[in-house]
Amino acid sequence: MTTPLTDQSRNPLVAVLFVSIACLASALYLQESKDWFPCALCVVQRYAYLGTAFFALMALMVQASPVRKGVVALAVLSGLAGLGAALYHVWVLSNPGVSCGVDPLQLKLNALPWTGWWPMMFEADGLCTAEYPPFLGLDLPAWSAIGFAVQLMLLIKAVFVKK
Repeated sequence: MTTPLTDQSRNPLVAVLFVSIACLASALYLQESKDWFPCALCVVQRYAYLGTAFFALMALMVQASPVRKGVVALAVLSGLAGLGAALYHVWVLSNPGVSCGVDPLQLKLNALPWTGWWPMMFEADGLCTAEYPPFLGLDLPAWSAIGFAVQLMLLIKAVFVKK
């Protein structure tokens, strides 16, 4: 038995999609306008935002409730991975003796085939310890963690909303 998406179950998924697009657009804007180059952890967060956007879009297109909940669960996993990367990045910035530098993760990320297709989005060429001016008192990884936390709350709402 399939149940159509109601407005109540659709709205959180649309909001997750919007948050992902807004965060990715903001990252690209800061990269291009301010020369704030992404590090390996930044690129991992970008992948996670792409993952939550993709799975939210898939959940919007799927009509079967159990399948939709499974796709939302994949979005939750992507959001948790992004939140973990963002929180680790916050920790790296708050501990000056720690550096991710040019590490094997950066080399592996830059070797992926789609990095050449869209290097502006996927190429890690910055340092995790680069100190950029805070926005409204928080560093970019902290804002990214907030973005993932908001997405996770919306995804949980999408799972438990009454049909």
